[in-house]
Amino acid sequence: MPEEKNTDMEEQEIETQTANSEETESPPINDTSEVSEAEESNGDAESEDSPEAEALANLTAEYEAYKAQSEEQHDQMLRTIAEFDNSRKRAEREKEESLKYALESFVKELIPTIDSIERAIQSTKESQDVDALVEGVEMIYKGLLSTLEKRGVTPIEAANEPFDPMQHEAVMHIESEDVPESIVIEEWQKGYVLHNRVIRPSMVSVSKGKSEQVAESEVPNLEEEESNE
Repeated sequence: MPEEKNTDMEEQEIETQTANSEETESPPINDTSEVSEAEESNGDAESEDSPEAEALANLTAEYEAYKAQSEEQHDQMLRTIAEFDNSRKRAEREKEESLKYALESFVKELIPTIDSIERAIQSTKESQDVDALVEGVEMIYKGLLSTLEKRGVTPIEAANEPFDPMQHEAVMHIESEDVPESIVIEEWQKGYVLHNRVIRPSMVSVSKGKSEQVAESEVPNLEEEESNE
């Protein structure tokens, strides 16, 4: 009997050890949701650290930088165009004003001459002194020429001068025994130069030189020459 009891106790111990070993060997049961979440987090980490993601991030940053720079340059260009347009309009206004009143000082200098002409006209009505009238007109003429010379306007010298097509306009050509060819014989209308530019050429008559017809006394007598021979 004691032997049977020992046998039963040994069997119980063996069963207990077997159960304990099965418990330790069996793997723990994991939740499916926890496994999927872990896999997704690992996938996101891998995608964030991948070269493609890094390159995409760099391109996005460069695009945003270029976009901001382009917008800034566009705004600057618009401001430059607006400033240029304002400068152009201001220059046009100043030019119009300058042209409008460019002759102001010149007109002021001419007004005294106009006053002198008015007094000369009035004197002809009050006096019959022709010599005084002529003298007054000559004074007015000299004063007017002086005013023009201050502004760079000078008369063209034409009489007895070589004909210059840049300054003279020939209205006729005259044969002359005394005046050489291409010399101005007579001035019909005075010309004027503004600084170095001809603003009105002189109207003149130009010499053609001697006539081509030879006098009869200068023609050799052929009959007399034959008889002498």
